[in-house]
Parts: sequence; C-alpha cells; structure tokens
Amino acid sequence: MGSRLAGRTAIVTGAAQGIGRRIAEELGTEGADVIVADIDAAAAADTADEFESSGITATAVECDVSSMADAERLVERTVEEFGSLDILVNNAGISRGERFQDITPEEWQQVMDVNLNGVYNCSVQAAPEMAEADGGRILNISSIAGQNISYEGPANYTASKWGVIGLTKHMAWDLAEYGIRVNALCPGGTLTPLIEELTTPEERSETREKIPLDRWAEPEDHADAALFLVSDRSSYITGTTLTVDGGLTLGIRHEV
Repeated sequence: MGSRLAGRTAIVTGAAQGIGRRIAEELGTEGADVIVADIDAAAAADTADEFESSGITATAVECDVSSMADAERLVERTVEEFGSLDILVNNAGISRGERFQDITPEEWQQVMDVNLNGVYNCSVQAAPEMAEADGGRILNISSIAGQNISYEGPANYTASKWGVIGLTKHMAWDLAEYGIRVNALCPGGTLTPLIEELTTPEERSETREKIPLDRWAEPEDHADAALFLVSDRSSYITGTTLTVDGGLTLGIRHEV
C-alpha cells in the first residue's frame, strides 16, 4: 500500500469494471478512500467488497451519471461518508449504435447523456465541495476518439469524447481560481469488456498491428497515468490532455 493519496477521498464513476475499476483500485492502493460509483449496484458492491478485503477503504454507490439528481446524491453521500471530496474521476461511458447514418435519435441522446452530460453533472456537483476545501482534482476520461475518430465505435461516441476534451479545458480555466485542477486522459485501444463486446478477435488483431508498441493497452496503463494526474506530482498541470495509446495516434504504421 502506498501513501501518495493518504487522507484524500476519491469518486470514480463507472468503477465496477474495466478502466474505472483499475483506476479506483490504484487510488485506493495509494491511500485514498474510494467511492465505487456505478449504475450496476450489485457489481459496484462486489467491487467495493473486494477492495475492502485487500485493505482499501471503499464504499459502493449506485449512480446513473446521466441523472443530475443521482450526481447530487453521489456527492452528498461521499461527503457524509468520508467528510470531504478531493478527487473526481469521470470515467463512466457507453457506446450505442453503428454507422452514423444508422444511429437512432435515442442512441445519440443516450450516449451524449452518459459520456458528456455525465461529466458535467458530476463535476458541477463536486466543484463547490472542492472549492470550499480550497482545491481538488477532476480527471475526465475521454478517448483517442476525442482527438480523431473511433475506429471501433460510432459517431456519437466520437462526438461525446471530443466534447469531454473541450469541457475539460474550459473547466480548467474557470475552476483554477478555486485551486481545482482539471485534466483529461485519452486511452487508446484497451482490452476491456466493452471493447471485447464491440469487436471480433480479428478486428482486435488488426488494430494491434497498427500500434507501435505492438500491444493493446491494459487498464493498469491508464490507472498509472490517472494516479499521476490526480496526485501532487502533477501539481502544476491543468487543462491538459494525456494520451495513453502506445503510439497509435502517431500514425506511423497506418496504411496511407
């Protein structure tokens, strides 16, 4: 167990599995009290129990980030449970639909409500608590799709992740006076349940061949980067976008 985040309280949304789970575990291992927030209450509870058994202080909270009321309850529960809120990791995300021309209005709105509005909902509830405590850290999980397009996901996913980066930069500008740092993390291809659901083994192999470091990312690759961005080691960094993609977006191995 480390101590870089000792005495801090962190919310991680979408923390029951995948990248969010691994980030939550990393923050807890470094001493933070962790709120495991997820729309899947049972999965969140199981994750929190597993964290507790390994020595991490964790509490599960059911939360649909697309609901402002749920976001408000999430922050209130965190402060009631641990007395403060120092770190918010907006990780919850979904992908719905296929080609742009086939995306339904309902699929478009659902992805925007979770991936982009969810970041706003949780952040706007968390910011006053952080400001009152003279500072905090917000980390928004975007994607390399927010810098180009998603090769495995649809257009609404791409649009939402571009929006997360823009929102991150403006939040960083507006919240700096309160000592709140806001950054974005852009994962590349990562072996998570969502990716395995959306792609075939053949598609994943084709993507891997385009990655200069010659492998898909694992959730811990992003957890390491997240820890840096919410710790004191990045105390002079705000409004930045950190890409963790093994060099995929360099394009040096893409066919032209």
